Amino acid sequence: MIAYIIRRLLQLVIVLFGVTLITFGMLKLVPGDPAIALAGKGASPEKIASVRHERGLDRPFYVQYVKYVQRLIQGDLGESLYTARPVAEMIREAAPVTIQLAVAAVLIELLGIPLGVYSALRQYSFWDTALTTGALILWGIPVFVLGYFAMYIFGLKLDWLPIGGVGPTVLGIIPSSWESWQTLILPALTLGMIEVAYISYMQRASMLEVSRSDFIRTARAKGLSERKVIWGHGFKNAVIPVMTIAGIDLGALIGGAIITETVFNRPGIGQMIYQAINARDTAVIAGGVLFATFFFVFANLLVDLGYAWVDPRVRLED
Repeated sequence: MIAYIIRRLLQLVIVLFGVTLITFGMLKLVPGDPAIALAGKGASPEKIASVRHERGLDRPFYVQYVKYVQRLIQGDLGESLYTARPVAEMIREAAPVTIQLAVAAVLIELLGIPLGVYSALRQYSFWDTALTTGALILWGIPVFVLGYFAMYIFGLKLDWLPIGGVGPTVLGIIPSSWESWQTLILPALTLGMIEVAYISYMQRASMLEVSRSDFIRTARAKGLSERKVIWGHGFKNAVIPVMTIAGIDLGALIGGAIITETVFNRPGIGQMIYQAINARDTAVIAGGVLFATFFFVFANLLVDLGYAWVDPRVRLED
């Protein structure tokens, strides 16, 4: 187990460096010159050249990248080209907002597990058809469409919930007031409901597959009650792949929060990256992507460890 964790941590380092290289390369391909935006509207060519030199933007790509990696090894994520603030400080301020949203969305998507089980146990019934059809429709709706729809209905028409912002928290993540919970409900539902559809569909398929297994038929042949067969044998095996998907989603939702946080004006990692992309702020983009990548890989590691704990047949040392 320890050897496996060490290997995964080494892989994480390689992945992070690969992400920085790809991110820097893609930014160089984007049209536009950040020095012009930094110098200001109507700046002279001399002023633009001076800003470009001060910020090191006139150096070759590989020189800029090597300098960034050297700072990264020292734990320095650099400074924003526009605000001159340390990127690490910006991430520390924005990360709790995004983590709060991602965790809330994962908790919501777990509702798909009982819905999937219910649908599988009533295969081809009215409710099975309704849940499956609803899941497929919901799964196909883009996040921003669902977000704007939720804002229009529950925020503007019914005036039940606020349509943006964040509230006070405990430890930076746990909402500390009802107003704070209200600001979280719409974005969390927007990000989580589409995953509810996916999880319920996967749980239904997994439960149906397990219900046809030999050990389920053997359990019934032994005279075990249907409740014990389903929950003691079937569900425990059917939930393993779904648990894996939910764990991976915790990392993936960090990246998926870009659209949701932009729609609901939440000052998290997603909105930070979005604003940095518009401004071509290389250091902030790279720092935000590094954070999202680290969270995603770390979530995968936790999922693998949890998978081995739930299913003893898995041997991570192999």
